Amino acid sequence: MNTTEIEARPAPKCFLCGTAGEILYSNLRDRSFGAPGEWNLRRCPKFGCGLIWLDPLPTEEDIGKAYASYYTHAQPAPGASIVRDVVYAVWKSYLRVRFGYTQGVGPAWHDLFSPLALLHPGGRDELDSAAMYLNAPPSPARVLDVGCGSGVLLARMQSLGWEVDGVEVDPGGVAAARARGVRVFEGQLADARFPNDHFDAVHSAHVIEHVHDPDALLRECFRILKPGGKLVFITPNTASRGHKKFGSAWLNLDPPRHLILFNAKTLRAAAEKQGFVVERLDSTVRSAWVYGALSRQIARTGRGEMSELGKPMNLLHGMLFQLGERVRKWFDRDAGDELLLIATKTVAR
Repeated sequence: MNTTEIEARPAPKCFLCGTAGEILYSNLRDRSFGAPGEWNLRRCPKFGCGLIWLDPLPTEEDIGKAYASYYTHAQPAPGASIVRDVVYAVWKSYLRVRFGYTQGVGPAWHDLFSPLALLHPGGRDELDSAAMYLNAPPSPARVLDVGCGSGVLLARMQSLGWEVDGVEVDPGGVAAARARGVRVFEGQLADARFPNDHFDAVHSAHVIEHVHDPDALLRECFRILKPGGKLVFITPNTASRGHKKFGSAWLNLDPPRHLILFNAKTLRAAAEKQGFVVERLDSTVRSAWVYGALSRQIARTGRGEMSELGKPMNLLHGMLFQLGERVRKWFDRDAGDELLLIATKTVAR
């Protein structure tokens, strides 16, 4: 196995229960961004666990090499478009009706059109993510986005009335977020040294699978949340229809950047271990069109690059996959390609 260009260490055991893992997939290469090396994924065989993780595991010192040509977080604002403006207006009216927002969502008469938003192939799973799945707060409130990228979501939350902060390790993302008027700390969450009991909500999408120590991340989120504060985490779901359909070609395996991958049981266990009370733990079809389209490309060509998403046939296949997964969720709540965890800090710790 050639992993000499990214220093790695053995990781034979499950970080949750300590059971020796069994090889699930072997000799996988980076299919999206060309990081060097070949990688194995192990799965915990213990009944009720099933955690999946990378073995060997890139070291903390060398993991940056896996992101050398990673997609940019700059995300420029889209150009003017009457169609896009109409779609966004309907989406904003949905947020008013769904979550009670009155600021940044347009006039109340737009609410008449809010049901049209449900025509989105991702349904509520996609729509609700635009407000981090959070109700409008009754008074000024603070939300932190861990791994905020270019700050697109935080800027929206700010327009909805939240006081916002972000944490991001990518300098390009930090610069883009600050240009949007968003306050962002560049670096790791622990290094930001936020005060105890500081935030009303902490949101993080597709971050926990990238970190070497999920326990430490969840523990720090618990510390900085106020009692009663909400934790909202989104991460790939290894029990999903997408993983079952595409196997080793599933985009969300993403070696060597996705270090630890969860199912609903293991994500619940990790959150409860740190003292969180789980309010909702569900799979979602948010962004499933991306995972479906690019997993299909990996299965066919061995590559799944973001630039492929703009091709009409890939867009069509992605939308059909998302719709199919949405229907499948009626019968199998674990079918969605992502997990959504909403948990509460109930007491000071």
